[in-house]
Amino acid sequence: MGICCLLLAGTGIAEAQSNLVFESTTLDFGHIAEDGGVVARRAVAENRGDRPIVVVDVVTACGCTTASYSRRPIAPGESFTLDISYNPMDRPGRIDRRISVITSDSEAAIKIHLVGNVTPRQRSIYEIYPFDMGGGLRLESNFHSFACIEHGKAAEVRIGYVNSSTERIYPTFVIERSSGLLDIAIPHSMAPGESGDIVLRYAVDQTSPTYGSISDHIRFNIDGKASQYLLTTYAVVVDNFDLIDDISAPRLEIPEKNIKFGDVKPDYGVVERRFSIDNVGNTTLVVRRIESSHAAVECIAEPDMELAPGERREVVVRIDCQNIEPDMPFASRLQIVSNDPIRPLQMVRVTALPM
Repeated sequence: MGICCLLLAGTGIAEAQSNLVFESTTLDFGHIAEDGGVVARRAVAENRGDRPIVVVDVVTACGCTTASYSRRPIAPGESFTLDISYNPMDRPGRIDRRISVITSDSEAAIKIHLVGNVTPRQRSIYEIYPFDMGGGLRLESNFHSFACIEHGKAAEVRIGYVNSSTERIYPTFVIERSSGLLDIAIPHSMAPGESGDIVLRYAVDQTSPTYGSISDHIRFNIDGKASQYLLTTYAVVVDNFDLIDDISAPRLEIPEKNIKFGDVKPDYGVVERRFSIDNVGNTTLVVRRIESSHAAVECIAEPDMELAPGERREVVVRIDCQNIEPDMPFASRLQIVSNDPIRPLQMVRVTALPM
């Protein structure tokens, strides 16, 4: 009986496959130039069944890939051609994509694997350094997230620059929004065409009282003229987890991570909801900070709130119904920073339906 079941199972699998069989399910584009234009390759298949087959659809991975084929029925023993075009512009590197061929005789799509390699074209300085900070100074990026930075540690990043002008420039900067923890190193002057790196470095002292989100907004001045755009950094300051034993560490769990206020009206004023925080670890959990992403949402919690192992604590969330846009679904988030070394940063979603 077991052998019969296996045979029946095997037959079922075979019948689920399309009778349209491709010579190869891998289509190799080889080495192509990024700026060489659209490249086409052809895949050939045969109807090996005893009934006509129609190719219903070909689903491509993205707009860079297009498929051309006939939708007329393919008679038994007849060949079918599928022409695939690939646009390599702005897609340097390895080609590794899959397309799905959907046929009338099977619910299982035929997968065609596209492979190859796109040789990068030479890029202009405007593509390498797309962010114009004014006066000829261009940057490869105008934002960087440092993720989590632990107390007693530092994190550094380099952002490429170029002087695209024909004159030597003398850049300075002003930190318009400062965390007090960021150091910036830029050259005093830049020759025409000179490129290099601006160094951004966050350092948090072990005894610092700072926890949670920090952000710095930097505005450059080129020869006395302020740039129109800012260079912005972001980080989240957390505990030093080198000092915590993983075995006896605290663990923060939030049973409900979606706080729904439901229908609200401006005349409701301030509405409250509650959610729970659990410490499922073996040592004291310290909730360092709870931050709101929207001014209309406030979380009422004591600073450095401590939970003993196994303890649950309720936290009050308030939403000011007069401070949210009417007739538009409202969504924000709470960001909870704790001394949980596995998940020091957790999110809670806050939603409402203004009427």
